[in-house]
Amino acid sequence: MYIGLAVMMGTVWLRLPETQSSIGPFTNAIFFGSAFMSFMAVAYVPAFLEDRATFIKERANGLYGATAFMISNFLIGLPYLFLISLIFSIIAYWLNNFRPSASAFFTWVMWLFLDLLAGESLVVLMSSLFPNFVIALALTAFANGLWMSVGGFLVSPKVLNVFWRYVFHYIDYQSYVFQGMMVNEFAHRTYSCGENCQCMYQSDLASQCMIDGKAVLAQYGYNEGKTGEWVGILISILVVYRLLGWLVTHFRST
Repeated sequence: MYIGLAVMMGTVWLRLPETQSSIGPFTNAIFFGSAFMSFMAVAYVPAFLEDRATFIKERANGLYGATAFMISNFLIGLPYLFLISLIFSIIAYWLNNFRPSASAFFTWVMWLFLDLLAGESLVVLMSSLFPNFVIALALTAFANGLWMSVGGFLVSPKVLNVFWRYVFHYIDYQSYVFQGMMVNEFAHRTYSCGENCQCMYQSDLASQCMIDGKAVLAQYGYNEGKTGEWVGILISILVVYRLLGWLVTHFRST
């Protein structure tokens, strides 16, 4: 499934050139790659519910508790999520012609891996709160739709109204993934303005008929040098998801 998604993404946005006409498609590809991969975490709902049903029986027999179950559930998923992130990136990243460097590639892999971890953690929380397939699936899908809406792509953080920005945008893990991927792509890249030298974004390179990628980031209000901060916030969000899932599992008997 993920390989098919990577091939589709790679061929839809195939070998985008370094011109200003590709700035929009590059941004669209970043949003699609991050948001849709996170959304696909809903596929984990039935597997977690099955594991949870087994846990309920084994806890009743005194074999182990919620802590062992949640920790093992988290650790077992790590290599698979990393493998998914790596394989998806190997296919889609180079087909799309994102910034061609090893550091940029592995930074993309890191963001995608954290994105999947947070998405799966959201599934664990929702499925623990509502251990019913239909309800857990619907609520997880709704939450992902909410995160997509306030993440910064569909509506810029500079335009997003105060309520949605301060209540949801800053706790939206997808927004930090999108910001990180945008900075990874645009902060160290330039784009030609075309034959007529009509630059869509004004930057210090306008006299050379070029666009500095930082001008694109400025339109979204994104700055360099915050990768560590964003990673820390994203990890904190997924830890909160896991802790809440553990609390629900610990105190819920069925």
